[in-house]
Amino acid sequence: MLDGTRVPVHLSIPSDLQTAEVDFKVLPIATDLLNSEPLDTVAAGHLWTLLGSVDAAPRVVMLVGGGVISDENAADLVKAAERFHIPVATTEHAKGLFPEDHTLSLGVFGYAGTRHASEAILVQPLDLLVVLGATLNVRDSMYWSKRLAPKLGVLSVNVSEAHIGCHVEQEIYVGGHGGAFARWLADATEDDAKPLVSGIAARKEWLAAIRATPRYYDFENTSSDQVPIHPARMVAEARRTMPRDTIAIVDSGAHRAFGVHYWDSYGARQFLTASGLGPMGWGIAAGIGAKAARPDCPVVVFTGDGCMQMHGIEVQSAARAGLPVIYVVSNNQALGNVWLRMRELGPVPMQLTETVDHDWAGFARALGAEGTTVREAEEFAPALEQALESNKTVVIDVKTDRAAATPVEPYAEARAAWSYQE
Repeated sequence: MLDGTRVPVHLSIPSDLQTAEVDFKVLPIATDLLNSEPLDTVAAGHLWTLLGSVDAAPRVVMLVGGGVISDENAADLVKAAERFHIPVATTEHAKGLFPEDHTLSLGVFGYAGTRHASEAILVQPLDLLVVLGATLNVRDSMYWSKRLAPKLGVLSVNVSEAHIGCHVEQEIYVGGHGGAFARWLADATEDDAKPLVSGIAARKEWLAAIRATPRYYDFENTSSDQVPIHPARMVAEARRTMPRDTIAIVDSGAHRAFGVHYWDSYGARQFLTASGLGPMGWGIAAGIGAKAARPDCPVVVFTGDGCMQMHGIEVQSAARAGLPVIYVVSNNQALGNVWLRMRELGPVPMQLTETVDHDWAGFARALGAEGTTVREAEEFAPALEQALESNKTVVIDVKTDRAAATPVEPYAEARAAWSYQE
């Protein structure tokens, strides 16, 4: 509870102590605990030392992780990035914390990330990567890509140093909160900030070259009219149809890769996914929590038919509570992400990951929700619009193509580079 790491803590108190009468004076909460966003400003000052060692204008990217998520920190990130024209990428977990339609946004880096983020961090010569509140785990480091090697190394700002140096060489630790670092950077003095200010023009030119390339991989799939429906079209069509402040919850499965890649998010906590694990079906219940917490925002849950088999009954909870959550079921008659791998091993492994074509719209109606089935791409946007107008719990059963490859090319390449991978 007291080490500065902002995670849930389980405190187990025996029942006899819970019911006993005690004579104990309540002590004031420690100041350090109240200061939830500390920063070692001396260590943060290493930034100026590093940048001062570069002869030319430094190429810098900020990579922001889940440890920074809040509306206030989002505003400070924008302020710091705009002052020095620093491009910003986020991890999958922090997607949307930096608005993805901002000219300095690179999008998500890592698993199912954008081409812009991959180009800036891995391909184009990079001097320094500033990591705020991320651990550079397997997904957020592009499968520990060997190309993740900026000239000056990585400056990692985190409340815990447990993960520092685990996956990346030349990782310099700054103890503190990423949001506090963003505020410190935005308020830097002109003298300290000279290395960054002098490189603004060069960074603009560098970023313009990156942005001249397509942001997404396989973007043509977002307008595909194929039957069964391409998942990229499903996600992109939803983004075009749903309001800007929509909270998107992406369940675990192949649909998560499509959701991370093709759904643009514009604010803190407007994109939720269990990025560290793969708990199938968690998003169905998470949609209920999101709508209860933010009744003013539309909520869409991208889930799959495998997820629905595990926790689809929770649709009844949303309907019973009268919560207008829209469930978009990518119904590809398979455990999609696993199926894509198993088909390479032969017909038996592939068949073991296939499912039958359940009527999820009928299932929803049986639970007190509304349900509709979509078989062609042009039917999807009208179904979404009708769901929004209904102000009810709605399940849209979208018949999708299980053979559609997920947009994870750079991640797959990095994975294959390791000797123990196929």
